[in-house]
Amino acid sequence: MVLMYAADRRMVKPGETVVFTAWIINETGRRLTGVQLIPGSLTNEALEVLQFLPLSRRDVQPIGRLGRFETAYRSFSYLVTARDQVHSGELLSSMRVTGRSRFREFHDQQDALIAVRDRG
Repeated sequence: MVLMYAADRRMVKPGETVVFTAWIINETGRRLTGVQLIPGSLTNEALEVLQFLPLSRRDVQPIGRLGRFETAYRSFSYLVTARDQVHSGELLSSMRVTGRSRFREFHDQQDALIAVRDRG
């Protein structure tokens, strides 16, 4: 199982919304069960704990099972604030995925890093 995690842009400005997307790819050739996407930290460079915007119904549905070579994705949004631009401005978000087949457990983790520039 592979996790790909990225933001929809590399640089944002305060007032803009950045969308993070996590793609879960079952490349094992086996059916996976108990597949969970686990959001890790979302912080700015001042290490403030940030919160994603409220999620849509689709994004809060558990993944559960992934068939052989099946994929799933979930998206998360964050509204960038002026405080995020302090300390040279970067956002860091981490995401983890777990799942299991009959004989093995699978784990993967990825980070997404976005630069925050001032409005000027």
